Amino acid sequence: MAKSYAVFGLGKFGSSVAKNLMLNGAEVLAVDKSEELVRSIADDVTCAVCADVMDIEIMKTIGLDSVDGAVVATAESLEASVMATMTAKELGVPYILAKADGHIKGEILKRVGADKVVYPETEMGKRIAYNLASGTIMDLIDLSKKTSVIEIHIKSQWVGKTLRQLDLRGKYSINVVAIHTGEEFDGSPDPDRILEATDSLIVIGDKKYIAKIR
Repeated sequence: MAKSYAVFGLGKFGSSVAKNLMLNGAEVLAVDKSEELVRSIADDVTCAVCADVMDIEIMKTIGLDSVDGAVVATAESLEASVMATMTAKELGVPYILAKADGHIKGEILKRVGADKVVYPETEMGKRIAYNLASGTIMDLIDLSKKTSVIEIHIKSQWVGKTLRQLDLRGKYSINVVAIHTGEEFDGSPDPDRILEATDSLIVIGDKKYIAKIR
């Protein structure tokens, strides 16, 4: 059975979350007080409702008691975020993720019931800065505070060599999980495959060791 989620606030972040939840097979109730935003997403979600999260009585009538989780994306208004979080918690929503644009606001949202708080702008800023500073690092996924998955271009001195010869596990304590070439991903790379300049490697490892690759 598909899981269902309510998304409050249909700005860029909220609408992106709502649409991608749908793409991943979930049912989505999208809520915003802007009729224009509600109309723009109506065809992309299960149900789109024009409602003000500050109106508790209306919030109680839109079916929040039956969703598996809620995303509070009204970060521009702390009052609205707090109200949406508290109402969702009061109605028994089992998991609430809230967006915040600062850690003080994030702590407030945690105190009123948010199970997890995310800071998209801050995290994206860190990611972009990391990629720029790293030079050869193209993308980064944090699995934990210590471990990351990254995609790196083949260094010029690696061209013509094999993974066995490079011995990245021995030198950097990182593991190659795939080789990316154009639109192709090889998820079980041959350790004796000769690397080409057009290849890139998907690797996983401790961040302190990943930094050495730079």
